[in-house]
Amino acid sequence: MIPDYRIADIFVAAAPIDGLIALLVALVLHRLLSFFNVYRWVWHPVLFDTAMFIVVWAALIRFVPSPIIGMTP
Repeated sequence: MIPDYRIADIFVAAAPIDGLIALLVALVLHRLLSFFNVYRWVWHPVLFDTAMFIVVWAALIRFVPSPIIGMTP
């Protein structure tokens, strides 16, 4: 069964929701890294941000259990 989120009796696929959560976490990390001037040691900030987003999304999927709701009432 594909993992779903149940929002107001509508089943939504987990991938877009997890991607949105990963994007928000990556944006917060970007702000923190910018505040501490970490980007002056980074060769290409856009590639670094993209890789950071992918790592955050993969870690979110791997380590945070997503609810598999299924067809329960």
